[in-house]
Amino acid sequence: MQGKRYSREEKQKILEYLKNHTYEETQNEFKVSQTTLARWSKKDYTKTKTQFEEKIDSCLNMLKLIEGVQNISLLSYDAFIPIAFKLEGPRGGWDQSRVAAMTKAIISLSERVGIEVEHGDLQSTIISSAKGIIICIWAGKKAVLTIEFDDSVDLKHIVNHSFYFIDRIREIIGTFVTDFGYMKIRREFDEYI
Repeated sequence: MQGKRYSREEKQKILEYLKNHTYEETQNEFKVSQTTLARWSKKDYTKTKTQFEEKIDSCLNMLKLIEGVQNISLLSYDAFIPIAFKLEGPRGGWDQSRVAAMTKAIISLSERVGIEVEHGDLQSTIISSAKGIIICIWAGKKAVLTIEFDDSVDLKHIVNHSFYFIDRIREIIGTFVTDFGYMKIRREFDEYI
């Protein structure tokens, strides 16, 4: 069984707690095994972000400025590995593994529909419901950007006022997520699990 995945910020918080508490106290407080705590202690999670991480983070922060944006995720296309997340919705944000699975299902089905109706390569998918809108859009050839909007904005508003900006940020992100950047992410992910 696979446990919860922790962001760099969560790991930093837990390791800060560990500095003043025992492994057992930290395990009980955060439900993280002592073995995992020991492994994390060997790595330096307090180091600054890489240039790649800073660029992606800046782009996602710009997307957060769009009216109605709740959650944003950037996933690798081939394995749907999380590259970056901005999880700040009123429900406490998305679970990374659920977003990856959901995005994979949306993209797979949308690609299949595109093939069946002979409309060419998939560029984006929009799901609109009574309580919000979800957009899945390619960010280069290696990544998929998923954005959740709340019900304060409608599809017409997003298409007329926000989509151009989203498309420009998507293009910028696509230039960062290159083969080299992706391989670095994949290596870090493999070390993580």
